[in-house]
Amino acid sequence: MSFQKRMAMIFLSAINIMTVAAGVITQLQLALGKDVTSIIPIKTEMTVCQILLLNFTIVVAIMLLISIVTTYLATDIPYSPKEILANCAGIFMIIPVIVFLAAVYNAVKAPVAADKLWLILSGLFYVAANAVNFGCILTVKSDSEN
Repeated sequence: MSFQKRMAMIFLSAINIMTVAAGVITQLQLALGKDVTSIIPIKTEMTVCQILLLNFTIVVAIMLLISIVTTYLATDIPYSPKEILANCAGIFMIIPVIVFLAAVYNAVKAPVAADKLWLILSGLFYVAANAVNFGCILTVKSDSEN
């Protein structure tokens, strides 16, 4: 394995750890009903849940884009999104699915219908983003073995 690919795998692993941690922390904050401070200046009227989920979704989207770009820079051939998703092993999706189930639980408890929708949609996006992120690591690994 080349140094470039080894460094890409380490970097992608760090990105994935941060993404998984963001999901866990977000759902815990919602379950415990804690107040949050937005990292993005929001001028519209939103609930605490919506502010937290907007920040969360933007962070996950940025990390997803970083993973995709890193994968394309580190691999020898361009892989299609389908190939990247096919490389994702199901075992890596255990924590993201648990976080999604926590989002469903939080959606059931949410008093506002818009919060319920935000929770479900952000949970689905989170699972898809993690599938791509883990697929990116395994794609780089697979590419280095070829």
